[in-house]
Amino acid sequence: MYIRLDDIELMKRVDENGAVREIRSIRSVSLLGSRRIVELKIPGLQGNVLQDLGRDPLLIHVEGFLTGANAKNVFQEIDSKFKLGKPISFLTDIPSISDVSEVVVESFKAQLIGGEPLSYWYTLILREHKSNPKQESEAPSQEEEAEKEVKELTKQILKEVKGSYAVPKL
Repeated sequence: MYIRLDDIELMKRVDENGAVREIRSIRSVSLLGSRRIVELKIPGLQGNVLQDLGRDPLLIHVEGFLTGANAKNVFQEIDSKFKLGKPISFLTDIPSISDVSEVVVESFKAQLIGGEPLSYWYTLILREHKSNPKQESEAPSQEEEAEKEVKELTKQILKEVKGSYAVPKL
């Protein structure tokens, strides 16, 4: 399992000179989501029509463990993402949420484990962030082309008109 919030890997093991310096692990990941389905009753018909309006943003609940010399720094980085309250990039190999690309850290709780220095249990609640669809840009102006075409057609029509009303010379 792999989960990365912005530049923070939540699953990681750092070994230096044969000794484990840091461990980041995930104990559980759970999802909460729902679809918006509307039932339309049609008068005079026996059946109804169901319309799927898509799904609401997912809630991703992550429980994990941080330990080691860098655990406090990782804890502070996650806390700063929570306090920032802005969407951050999200990457995972969990199939049911692999299409989620941005999340907002909605809740972050951590507790220091007694008896184990620099060890934290944490709980994250992430809400999927769906960016506003890009607004359509205006079509490029065709005014110049239209003016050229009108001028050319006008010249052509004037030539035809002058040719058909040509006054014979006497």
